[in-house]
Amino acid sequence: MAQLPEAWRRAVLPGLPPLLPDSDAFADTIYGRTPSGGRLADVTQLSREDGVLDGAADRLRHRARISCPLGDLEFDTLLHLPTATSPAPVIVALSFTGIEETLDQAERWPYAKVTQAGYAVLTVDYQQIEPDDENARGVRALFPTDSWGAVAAWAWGLSRCLDIATSIAGIDPAAAIALGHSRLGKAALWAGVQDERFAVTVSNDSGCCGASLFRHPGGEDIAAITSKFPHWFVPSFASYAGREDELPVDQHQLLASIAPRRVYVASAEDDAWADPIGEYLAVVAATPAFKDGDIGYHVRPGGHDLLEEDWLQALDFSRRTSRGSRSPGRRSG
Repeated sequence: MAQLPEAWRRAVLPGLPPLLPDSDAFADTIYGRTPSGGRLADVTQLSREDGVLDGAADRLRHRARISCPLGDLEFDTLLHLPTATSPAPVIVALSFTGIEETLDQAERWPYAKVTQAGYAVLTVDYQQIEPDDENARGVRALFPTDSWGAVAAWAWGLSRCLDIATSIAGIDPAAAIALGHSRLGKAALWAGVQDERFAVTVSNDSGCCGASLFRHPGGEDIAAITSKFPHWFVPSFASYAGREDELPVDQHQLLASIAPRRVYVASAEDDAWADPIGEYLAVVAATPAFKDGDIGYHVRPGGHDLLEEDWLQALDFSRRTSRGSRSPGRRSG
């Protein structure tokens, strides 16, 4: 892959739409409009274990209640708080499994390495926010509008998790990171666009409708993703199947919408379905929107997964590009 970037640029970049970020266009075309409302009503600490991970972290479990227009949403969170850093920057990341299962997934959830590096991590099972099922509803049933898809609901959940994290002592609210893998990488990017409190947004193997360009022919396309996962998006998005060139947006514009805050995109060489070439090209095309160094990228050997290497590369980017305390910015929802 390292020998090909100039060829990719010549073949794809000239055909991209102008770098004029418009989050409303992404909402109307792909993800749906996130409704206003959804307030953190209360957070109850369920347990606390001090000095876990060989003393690197304190482990806290909380139950959160979010007040929505048509009812309350409750879910449990798992927080690892570094013992050596206070206040600590926090990584907010949804999990594909229950939060307790993440404790047995050290490669995908390297809590020890991350907290040793001085970062807190807060996670929640993504299906507690919104079921990954076209026939079910979670938080979307608690709003009077059905104008948003599941990806937008998970992005909303990341913002509510940040509400929770910043209500807990020892968290630096101006140094928050949204991180996600695969479909949850799409959600992390959409959360980063909408919620300026996220100082850094990290997309890992997010592919189609995430960091990869629609106009780069490779990997998953609109026909494939909307036929299998129609509930992720607004229904009208499926009408662009086979008509990618007619989309009013492309994903370099999504990345640019996060500027001037920072973005990091991670790919894997063998993850053809997520189109690492298209992800790289999106980063290249979005770069003019950022200050020097504020958008980063890596591609590692291997396939579609979130690995310790991906975490550590993203944290290195966060440290290298940090310019001290940043204002929390606006709150989403």
